[in-house]
Amino acid sequence: MARPPIASILSFRERALVVLAFALLNTAVYLLSNAHPLHAPIALPRNALDQALGWHAWTIWPYWLLIALAPAMALCLRDRWIMATTLRAYALALGINLAIWLSCPTTIARPMSPDTLDPFTAGAWHLLYAIDAPNNCFPSGHVTIPVTIAAGLCAQHQAARYWLWPLLALLLPSVVTTGQHTSWDVLGGLATAAIGLLVFGRDLVTDPPLLWQE
Repeated sequence: MARPPIASILSFRERALVVLAFALLNTAVYLLSNAHPLHAPIALPRNALDQALGWHAWTIWPYWLLIALAPAMALCLRDRWIMATTLRAYALALGINLAIWLSCPTTIARPMSPDTLDPFTAGAWHLLYAIDAPNNCFPSGHVTIPVTIAAGLCAQHQAARYWLWPLLALLLPSVVTTGQHTSWDVLGGLATAAIGLLVFGRDLVTDPPLLWQE
């Protein structure tokens, strides 16, 4: 989609409605396909890298931060063209994820019960286990979503690239160290994000906006 010559600003209310709509739709599709796979899920073994990273109870906090980061970043997309372009890439990437989840469902064995942890950390784990079944592992939507939206945020606020990509690099291993995914799932999530951005989001890089640089 060609960038319009004059930027159009989305109000916070408009952004909030768009983000809420996409978040609810994504959550519904993910949870339904997770709880009710069409076929018996294939159990994913942990590879050598996963074993080296290990399981660490405290990484539930960066894991939840990674989940919360995606809608927070989307709320910062004030430029209508950037929001629309990012959402097109997001829809394609998540569409590919969903097709894989439905046609070839995967699951992973969770490492342990969180009951021996401190109350706050145990509560964070129990909340995760209550709403998220151990399926839909490959590719990881917890990687696809923030990476795709981060590309839009870096187009909106180009200085953000200097801290946002390093922040994501620090947070992404938590999807493995919480036992929710394998490192192959991370690579799969990065791949679907890349496809979405290459098809619909290339202009975010090749035609970076100038009006909203901060």
